[in-house]
Amino acid sequence: MNIAFSMLSESGSAIERIQGLGSAKDQLGDPDYWGSVGILTITGILVVFLILAILIFFFWLMGTIFKAIDKSRAAKRAAALEVEKVTVPAPVPIAEATAEDEAPNNDEEIVAVISAAIAAYAEAEGTAYTITGISRRKSVRTRSAWSMAGVNDNMRQF
Repeated sequence: MNIAFSMLSESGSAIERIQGLGSAKDQLGDPDYWGSVGILTITGILVVFLILAILIFFFWLMGTIFKAIDKSRAAKRAAALEVEKVTVPAPVPIAEATAEDEAPNNDEEIVAVISAAIAAYAEAEGTAYTITGISRRKSVRTRSAWSMAGVNDNMRQF
């Protein structure tokens, strides 16, 4: 470090001395010119690498700090999950489907099945849901026939 500080102090006097010379021809003719240029170059390189080392150390330190924070959060989360273990009810065996069950036309049955599925999900999750309405989803094409033909034509090569 003493070498770097001595170079810094020398570089200040070298800059003043070089600036004191009038023209570039005089500066290049000065016998100490190249030594001064070398001192300035080495000083610049040392400063750059010193700051680079400081930045590397800073980012390494930040990484270790954030890893420690993540580990403590994960430990807290694992402890909270162990305390609040959720029991999922055993699945109910499904009876064999008959021809009548395959195509239910009764809307009340559909509403009952959907309500039971949502209730089972809400019970397992520990939250409550309210069913406000059930409606059939209309099948909507996302693209027209012409658009699909264009996509098929463009993708045929793949």
